[in-house]
Amino acid sequence: MTGTMLDSLLHLPGALLLLQLGTILLSTSACGWLLARLGQPRVVGEIAGGLLLGPIAFGHLFPGAAALLFPPSQLHPLEIVSNIGLVLFLFVIGAELDLTAIAKNRGTTFAITFGSIGLPFALGAAISPLLFSRFGLPGVTPSGFLVFVGISMSITALPVLARIIQDRRRANHPIDSAIAAHALICAAANDVLAWCFLAITLTLLHGSQGVEAALVHLFVLAVYIGIMLLFARPLARYLVARCPASPPWVWILALVALAFLSAHITDALGIHAFFGAFLAGICVPRLPLRATTLPHVLDRSLQPIIHLTLPVFFAMTGLHMQRNIFDRNGLGWLAVVLLLAVAGKIGGAALAARLGGMTWATSTRIGILLNTRGLVELIVLNIGYKEGILSPQLFTIFVLMAVITTAMTVPLLIFTERRRLTE
Repeated sequence: MTGTMLDSLLHLPGALLLLQLGTILLSTSACGWLLARLGQPRVVGEIAGGLLLGPIAFGHLFPGAAALLFPPSQLHPLEIVSNIGLVLFLFVIGAELDLTAIAKNRGTTFAITFGSIGLPFALGAAISPLLFSRFGLPGVTPSGFLVFVGISMSITALPVLARIIQDRRRANHPIDSAIAAHALICAAANDVLAWCFLAITLTLLHGSQGVEAALVHLFVLAVYIGIMLLFARPLARYLVARCPASPPWVWILALVALAFLSAHITDALGIHAFFGAFLAGICVPRLPLRATTLPHVLDRSLQPIIHLTLPVFFAMTGLHMQRNIFDRNGLGWLAVVLLLAVAGKIGGAALAARLGGMTWATSTRIGILLNTRGLVELIVLNIGYKEGILSPQLFTIFVLMAVITTAMTVPLLIFTERRRLTE
């Protein structure tokens, strides 16, 4: 009787969505609070809380409740909420990128960025034939799979990295300012390159009808990027400079509309909506607006919406994961991917920094910080899953790699600091 009544209630318009959202927010908030108490960034706990709602935990322990709460046929509303949050999140990330800082330190930035991308990309490319033979999907070419795996191994999550640095400062254990600055600038450059490479990869995959079709897609992509950077960005800067006293809500509405329009355009071009949102963010001028800056106004205004919608993305990621990856064979592949990801990222960044004249201690800390993959990696992996590049099993392996490498950052920093004190 109770089950029948509950089933009837869940069929009321909007009732299931509200229950899903409440469950997701409760799980992510609780895990976020718990891991924050353990010294991890809160977002790591929120990611874990979302993943636990999938088959790896909740779906396995309570399959009946999971099927009732997250039926596959009723996930589309959650997908819409998740996409709204991701568009706004990537738009804010793009707006907060300081491209002038990247340009001012281009020598050191280029070296460390190249090292932190080049070595993990090479290691990912080296292992991709083995992964493709074991987890490859029929509609994916080996070359497209190789490039995507390389990109997935090379990501650094700028927002999570910035949160770690900020949390350490608030806890009176600040990271050396020079190390933090280098890491943030290189992470920003890494984000820009990663999204550009991903856009090109998706363009080539969608242009698989032939070389001519691929070249046309690349040309259209280049034209659109040129329009945004050479026309939309200067125009936005001109308009904001001419009207510095305008109410902030006017610019918020206009720029959010630009983000969704750009997302729609890149989605129609076959690149991905999220790249369009990120590109629109880069076009936001870093100009003063009523005693603050426009990116800060956007961040302050949109963060409440992002905080409510991003946990849905974490839960959707968890629902796509596969529990069978925890058998002996799956754990072996996870160990290999994790080892190569950590060695490539920390080793590549540290070696490049050392060749640039930094000490091994400083170089190692920069490498540890750039090993933070977090949320940006999850977005890229979800794109690969939805585009049919990653199988559910390989998707699960890479998601776990992203979470583990992010959770490693703070303990590794503490270890290196204690080691330095004992020397």
